[in-house]
Amino acid sequence: MFVLKSAAPGVRVISVPTDKFKTNIIEVSVAVPLDENAAANALLASLLTRTCKAYPDFSKLNAKLDELYGASLGSYVGKTGDAQVISFYVTCLDDRFSLDGESITKECLKLLAGMIFEPNIKNNSFGKEALATEKRLLVNSIKAELDDKQTYALKKCTELMCANEPYGRPETGTVEEVESVKMSEVYAAWKNLLKIGRFHIVAVGNFDVDEITGLFAGKFEKINREPCTIDTIFFKKGLHFKRGVEQFQMKQGKLVFGFRTGMENSNDNYYAEKVMVDIFGGGTYSKLFANVREKMSLAYYCSAKLIDSKGIVFVQSGIDTDKEKAVSTAIINQLDDMRTGKFDDETVAASKRALRERLTLSTPGSICSWYKSFILEDEIRTPEEIADGYDKVTKEEICEAAMKLSVDKIYMLEAVESEVESVED
Repeated sequence: MFVLKSAAPGVRVISVPTDKFKTNIIEVSVAVPLDENAAANALLASLLTRTCKAYPDFSKLNAKLDELYGASLGSYVGKTGDAQVISFYVTCLDDRFSLDGESITKECLKLLAGMIFEPNIKNNSFGKEALATEKRLLVNSIKAELDDKQTYALKKCTELMCANEPYGRPETGTVEEVESVKMSEVYAAWKNLLKIGRFHIVAVGNFDVDEITGLFAGKFEKINREPCTIDTIFFKKGLHFKRGVEQFQMKQGKLVFGFRTGMENSNDNYYAEKVMVDIFGGGTYSKLFANVREKMSLAYYCSAKLIDSKGIVFVQSGIDTDKEKAVSTAIINQLDDMRTGKFDDETVAASKRALRERLTLSTPGSICSWYKSFILEDEIRTPEEIADGYDKVTKEEICEAAMKLSVDKIYMLEAVESEVESVED
């Protein structure tokens, strides 16, 4: 079970007490609108974990982490619904294993809070060289996505499908946006984060939840908080159908279907949607794997994934480029079978077992990620509650959920012998 506290307006603290692990983790996640400030926010995330006021250079910070039995800290950026989520975390050895009763967790908590609220800033600047370094690293990371064509194709389909929605934006901004960010924009992003961000603090291990709540309440006392409201856009049906295509010199084509689910919010028909998508393209028992990949041998892989925070489903497949039409037809045929109930009770049972097994959280990080996923939700549910919800889904509800799926966009990354320019139909 978990303990929920409020440290300030728009600041929740979730503690999951456990002594199962040797290490503890605390993660501070902040949700802000996913907009033109994405690149500045992404750079800010990295700059805040480079140094801080108390430890203004790498050597001092690393020495402090060494003192804390090799504690580690970092940051990363993602998106949930139409929100950009900036996360800062620290992992450390549990106090039970320290020498002379040292309080490692308390020191790590203070260090993490210091990095967020008391950064290494002089004259409203994080340092020209530091910003230049983080820009270079982030640009390299964005460009490196081209090396993973599966990820690249999914992102391109997302951009095509949600071109006029915040979710269509890259969570770290584009290369051009990153390169054009000014120091004043990064400083403004920090001030804005503390003012409007929706803070979601998750601690897993042996933490004192009142101590965490008190620390962050004190940090926010002098900040004029105006927590933002993030309303994710949901479309009940596919909009104007469009097929995007790009060509790369590679051996295997990548085909991505983007579907709208008919969900009106992240909780709308959630359990039936999850089970339906899993039977459609989740495990080895799924329609796409068993038929499109195995029986028909049309794809090297073929799977479906529900993005419940946005109400969309992506079907991804690796194929021979000249089989695109056959694969597309096969995918839609499998969906039609889902709509008409052409799947047996054994498959439903296998899906529910698999979904329940995936809710087995066996590390501090996985537990932390679970509770972090509710950053935009009013209600926080345990894995057990979710698993019980899956068990109650009926075959009729699965068929109804499949009926609501509608194709919105298709993106094809064609494999060719030489590089050519991208085009769109």
